[in-house]
Parts: sequence; C-alpha cells; structure tokens
Amino acid sequence: MGLTAVALLWLAYRLGGMNFAWLSAFAALSLLSGLRHYGKGQQAGAGKVLQLAILLALYAVILVIAPSYYTKPAQVTEQGMLNAQPFSDAALAKARASGKPVFLYFTADWCLTCKVNESAAIEREETRKAFAKAGVKVLKGDWTRRQPAITRFLTAHGAAGVPLYLWYPAGGDAEVLPQVLTAGGLAARAAQKD
Repeated sequence: MGLTAVALLWLAYRLGGMNFAWLSAFAALSLLSGLRHYGKGQQAGAGKVLQLAILLALYAVILVIAPSYYTKPAQVTEQGMLNAQPFSDAALAKARASGKPVFLYFTADWCLTCKVNESAAIEREETRKAFAKAGVKVLKGDWTRRQPAITRFLTAHGAAGVPLYLWYPAGGDAEVLPQVLTAGGLAARAAQKD
C-alpha cells in the first residue's frame, strides 16, 4: 500500500504540480486520521453525528481550497533513447512526407501498460539501433492531461484510451500494433521492407 501511495503522490505532482501533491497528501492523511478518530468514537459510544459532521466539514474545506492549489505544470517533453518528437497532426504529416517509416505511440503517466512497454520495449538499445538503421521517425503523444487533439486522434482510430501504437510504413497506411510490445518485435518491424 505504501508503494501505491507513493505512486499516487507522484501522479498528483505530475498532474497538478507540487502544491497540489502536498494538498493531496494532506487530504489523504486527514481522511485517515478522521476515520481513525471516528472509529475510536464508535467504540466509546460518542456522538456519531457530531464526529461525522466534523469529518465532512473538513473535507468540504479541502474541496474548496484544492482548486486554488492546482496548477498545470508546463508540458515537459522528456527525451528518451529514441529522441521522440511530440505528436501533432502537422508533425505526423511531416514525418510521413519524409518517406521513412513512422512509429507513433500514445502514452500517459498514469497508464501502467504504457510505462511497462516504454521500459521493456520502446526505450531499449535494441530498438534504438534498429530504428536508427531503418531511419524510423518516432512521435510520442502524451495523453496524461487528455489533450483534445490527442483525444480526437485516438477516437478517429477507434481507441478509447492509451496505449495506442501505430506503425506507418514508408508511404503506407497506419497499422495498429499490439498493446503489449517487445523490443525484438519493434526491431523486426523496423527491419521489414514494406
């Protein structure tokens, strides 16, 4: 449970900034403390209605304060081994016009499958070498904050969410890749002459 709490705190930081992460941690600890106090009150036969009212009032205050602590952090593009460029319709059109294969993937910080695929298959030396040899252009769509342009693109390709992995052979139409990737599978795909 501790690792889950740390992961949720990290996600709150990525979504709303440091102040939002601290407020989220405070809210969680307050809830735990309030529930513990409420449980002890039940055992002692104390006024349950008063305790519940105090707990609900505390959370009402937190809900009113929380939006003021939420700030959208600047979109940071983290460069990985593949030097993926940020997705946009214009970037995709430019990459496809280059006459090279294009690997387009959509991810989000809260998507466990995405993070496992990035670690196990995408951000690997074997994949980097194969993509460099084939001249593969790599684009990455970060859907952590559900950007409307990415949502429209996902919907147009029949995806309800992430991950979505697309392979565009040189001059060809998109092929949807499986949701679970391997470095060997990506390297073999890059080596194919479409």
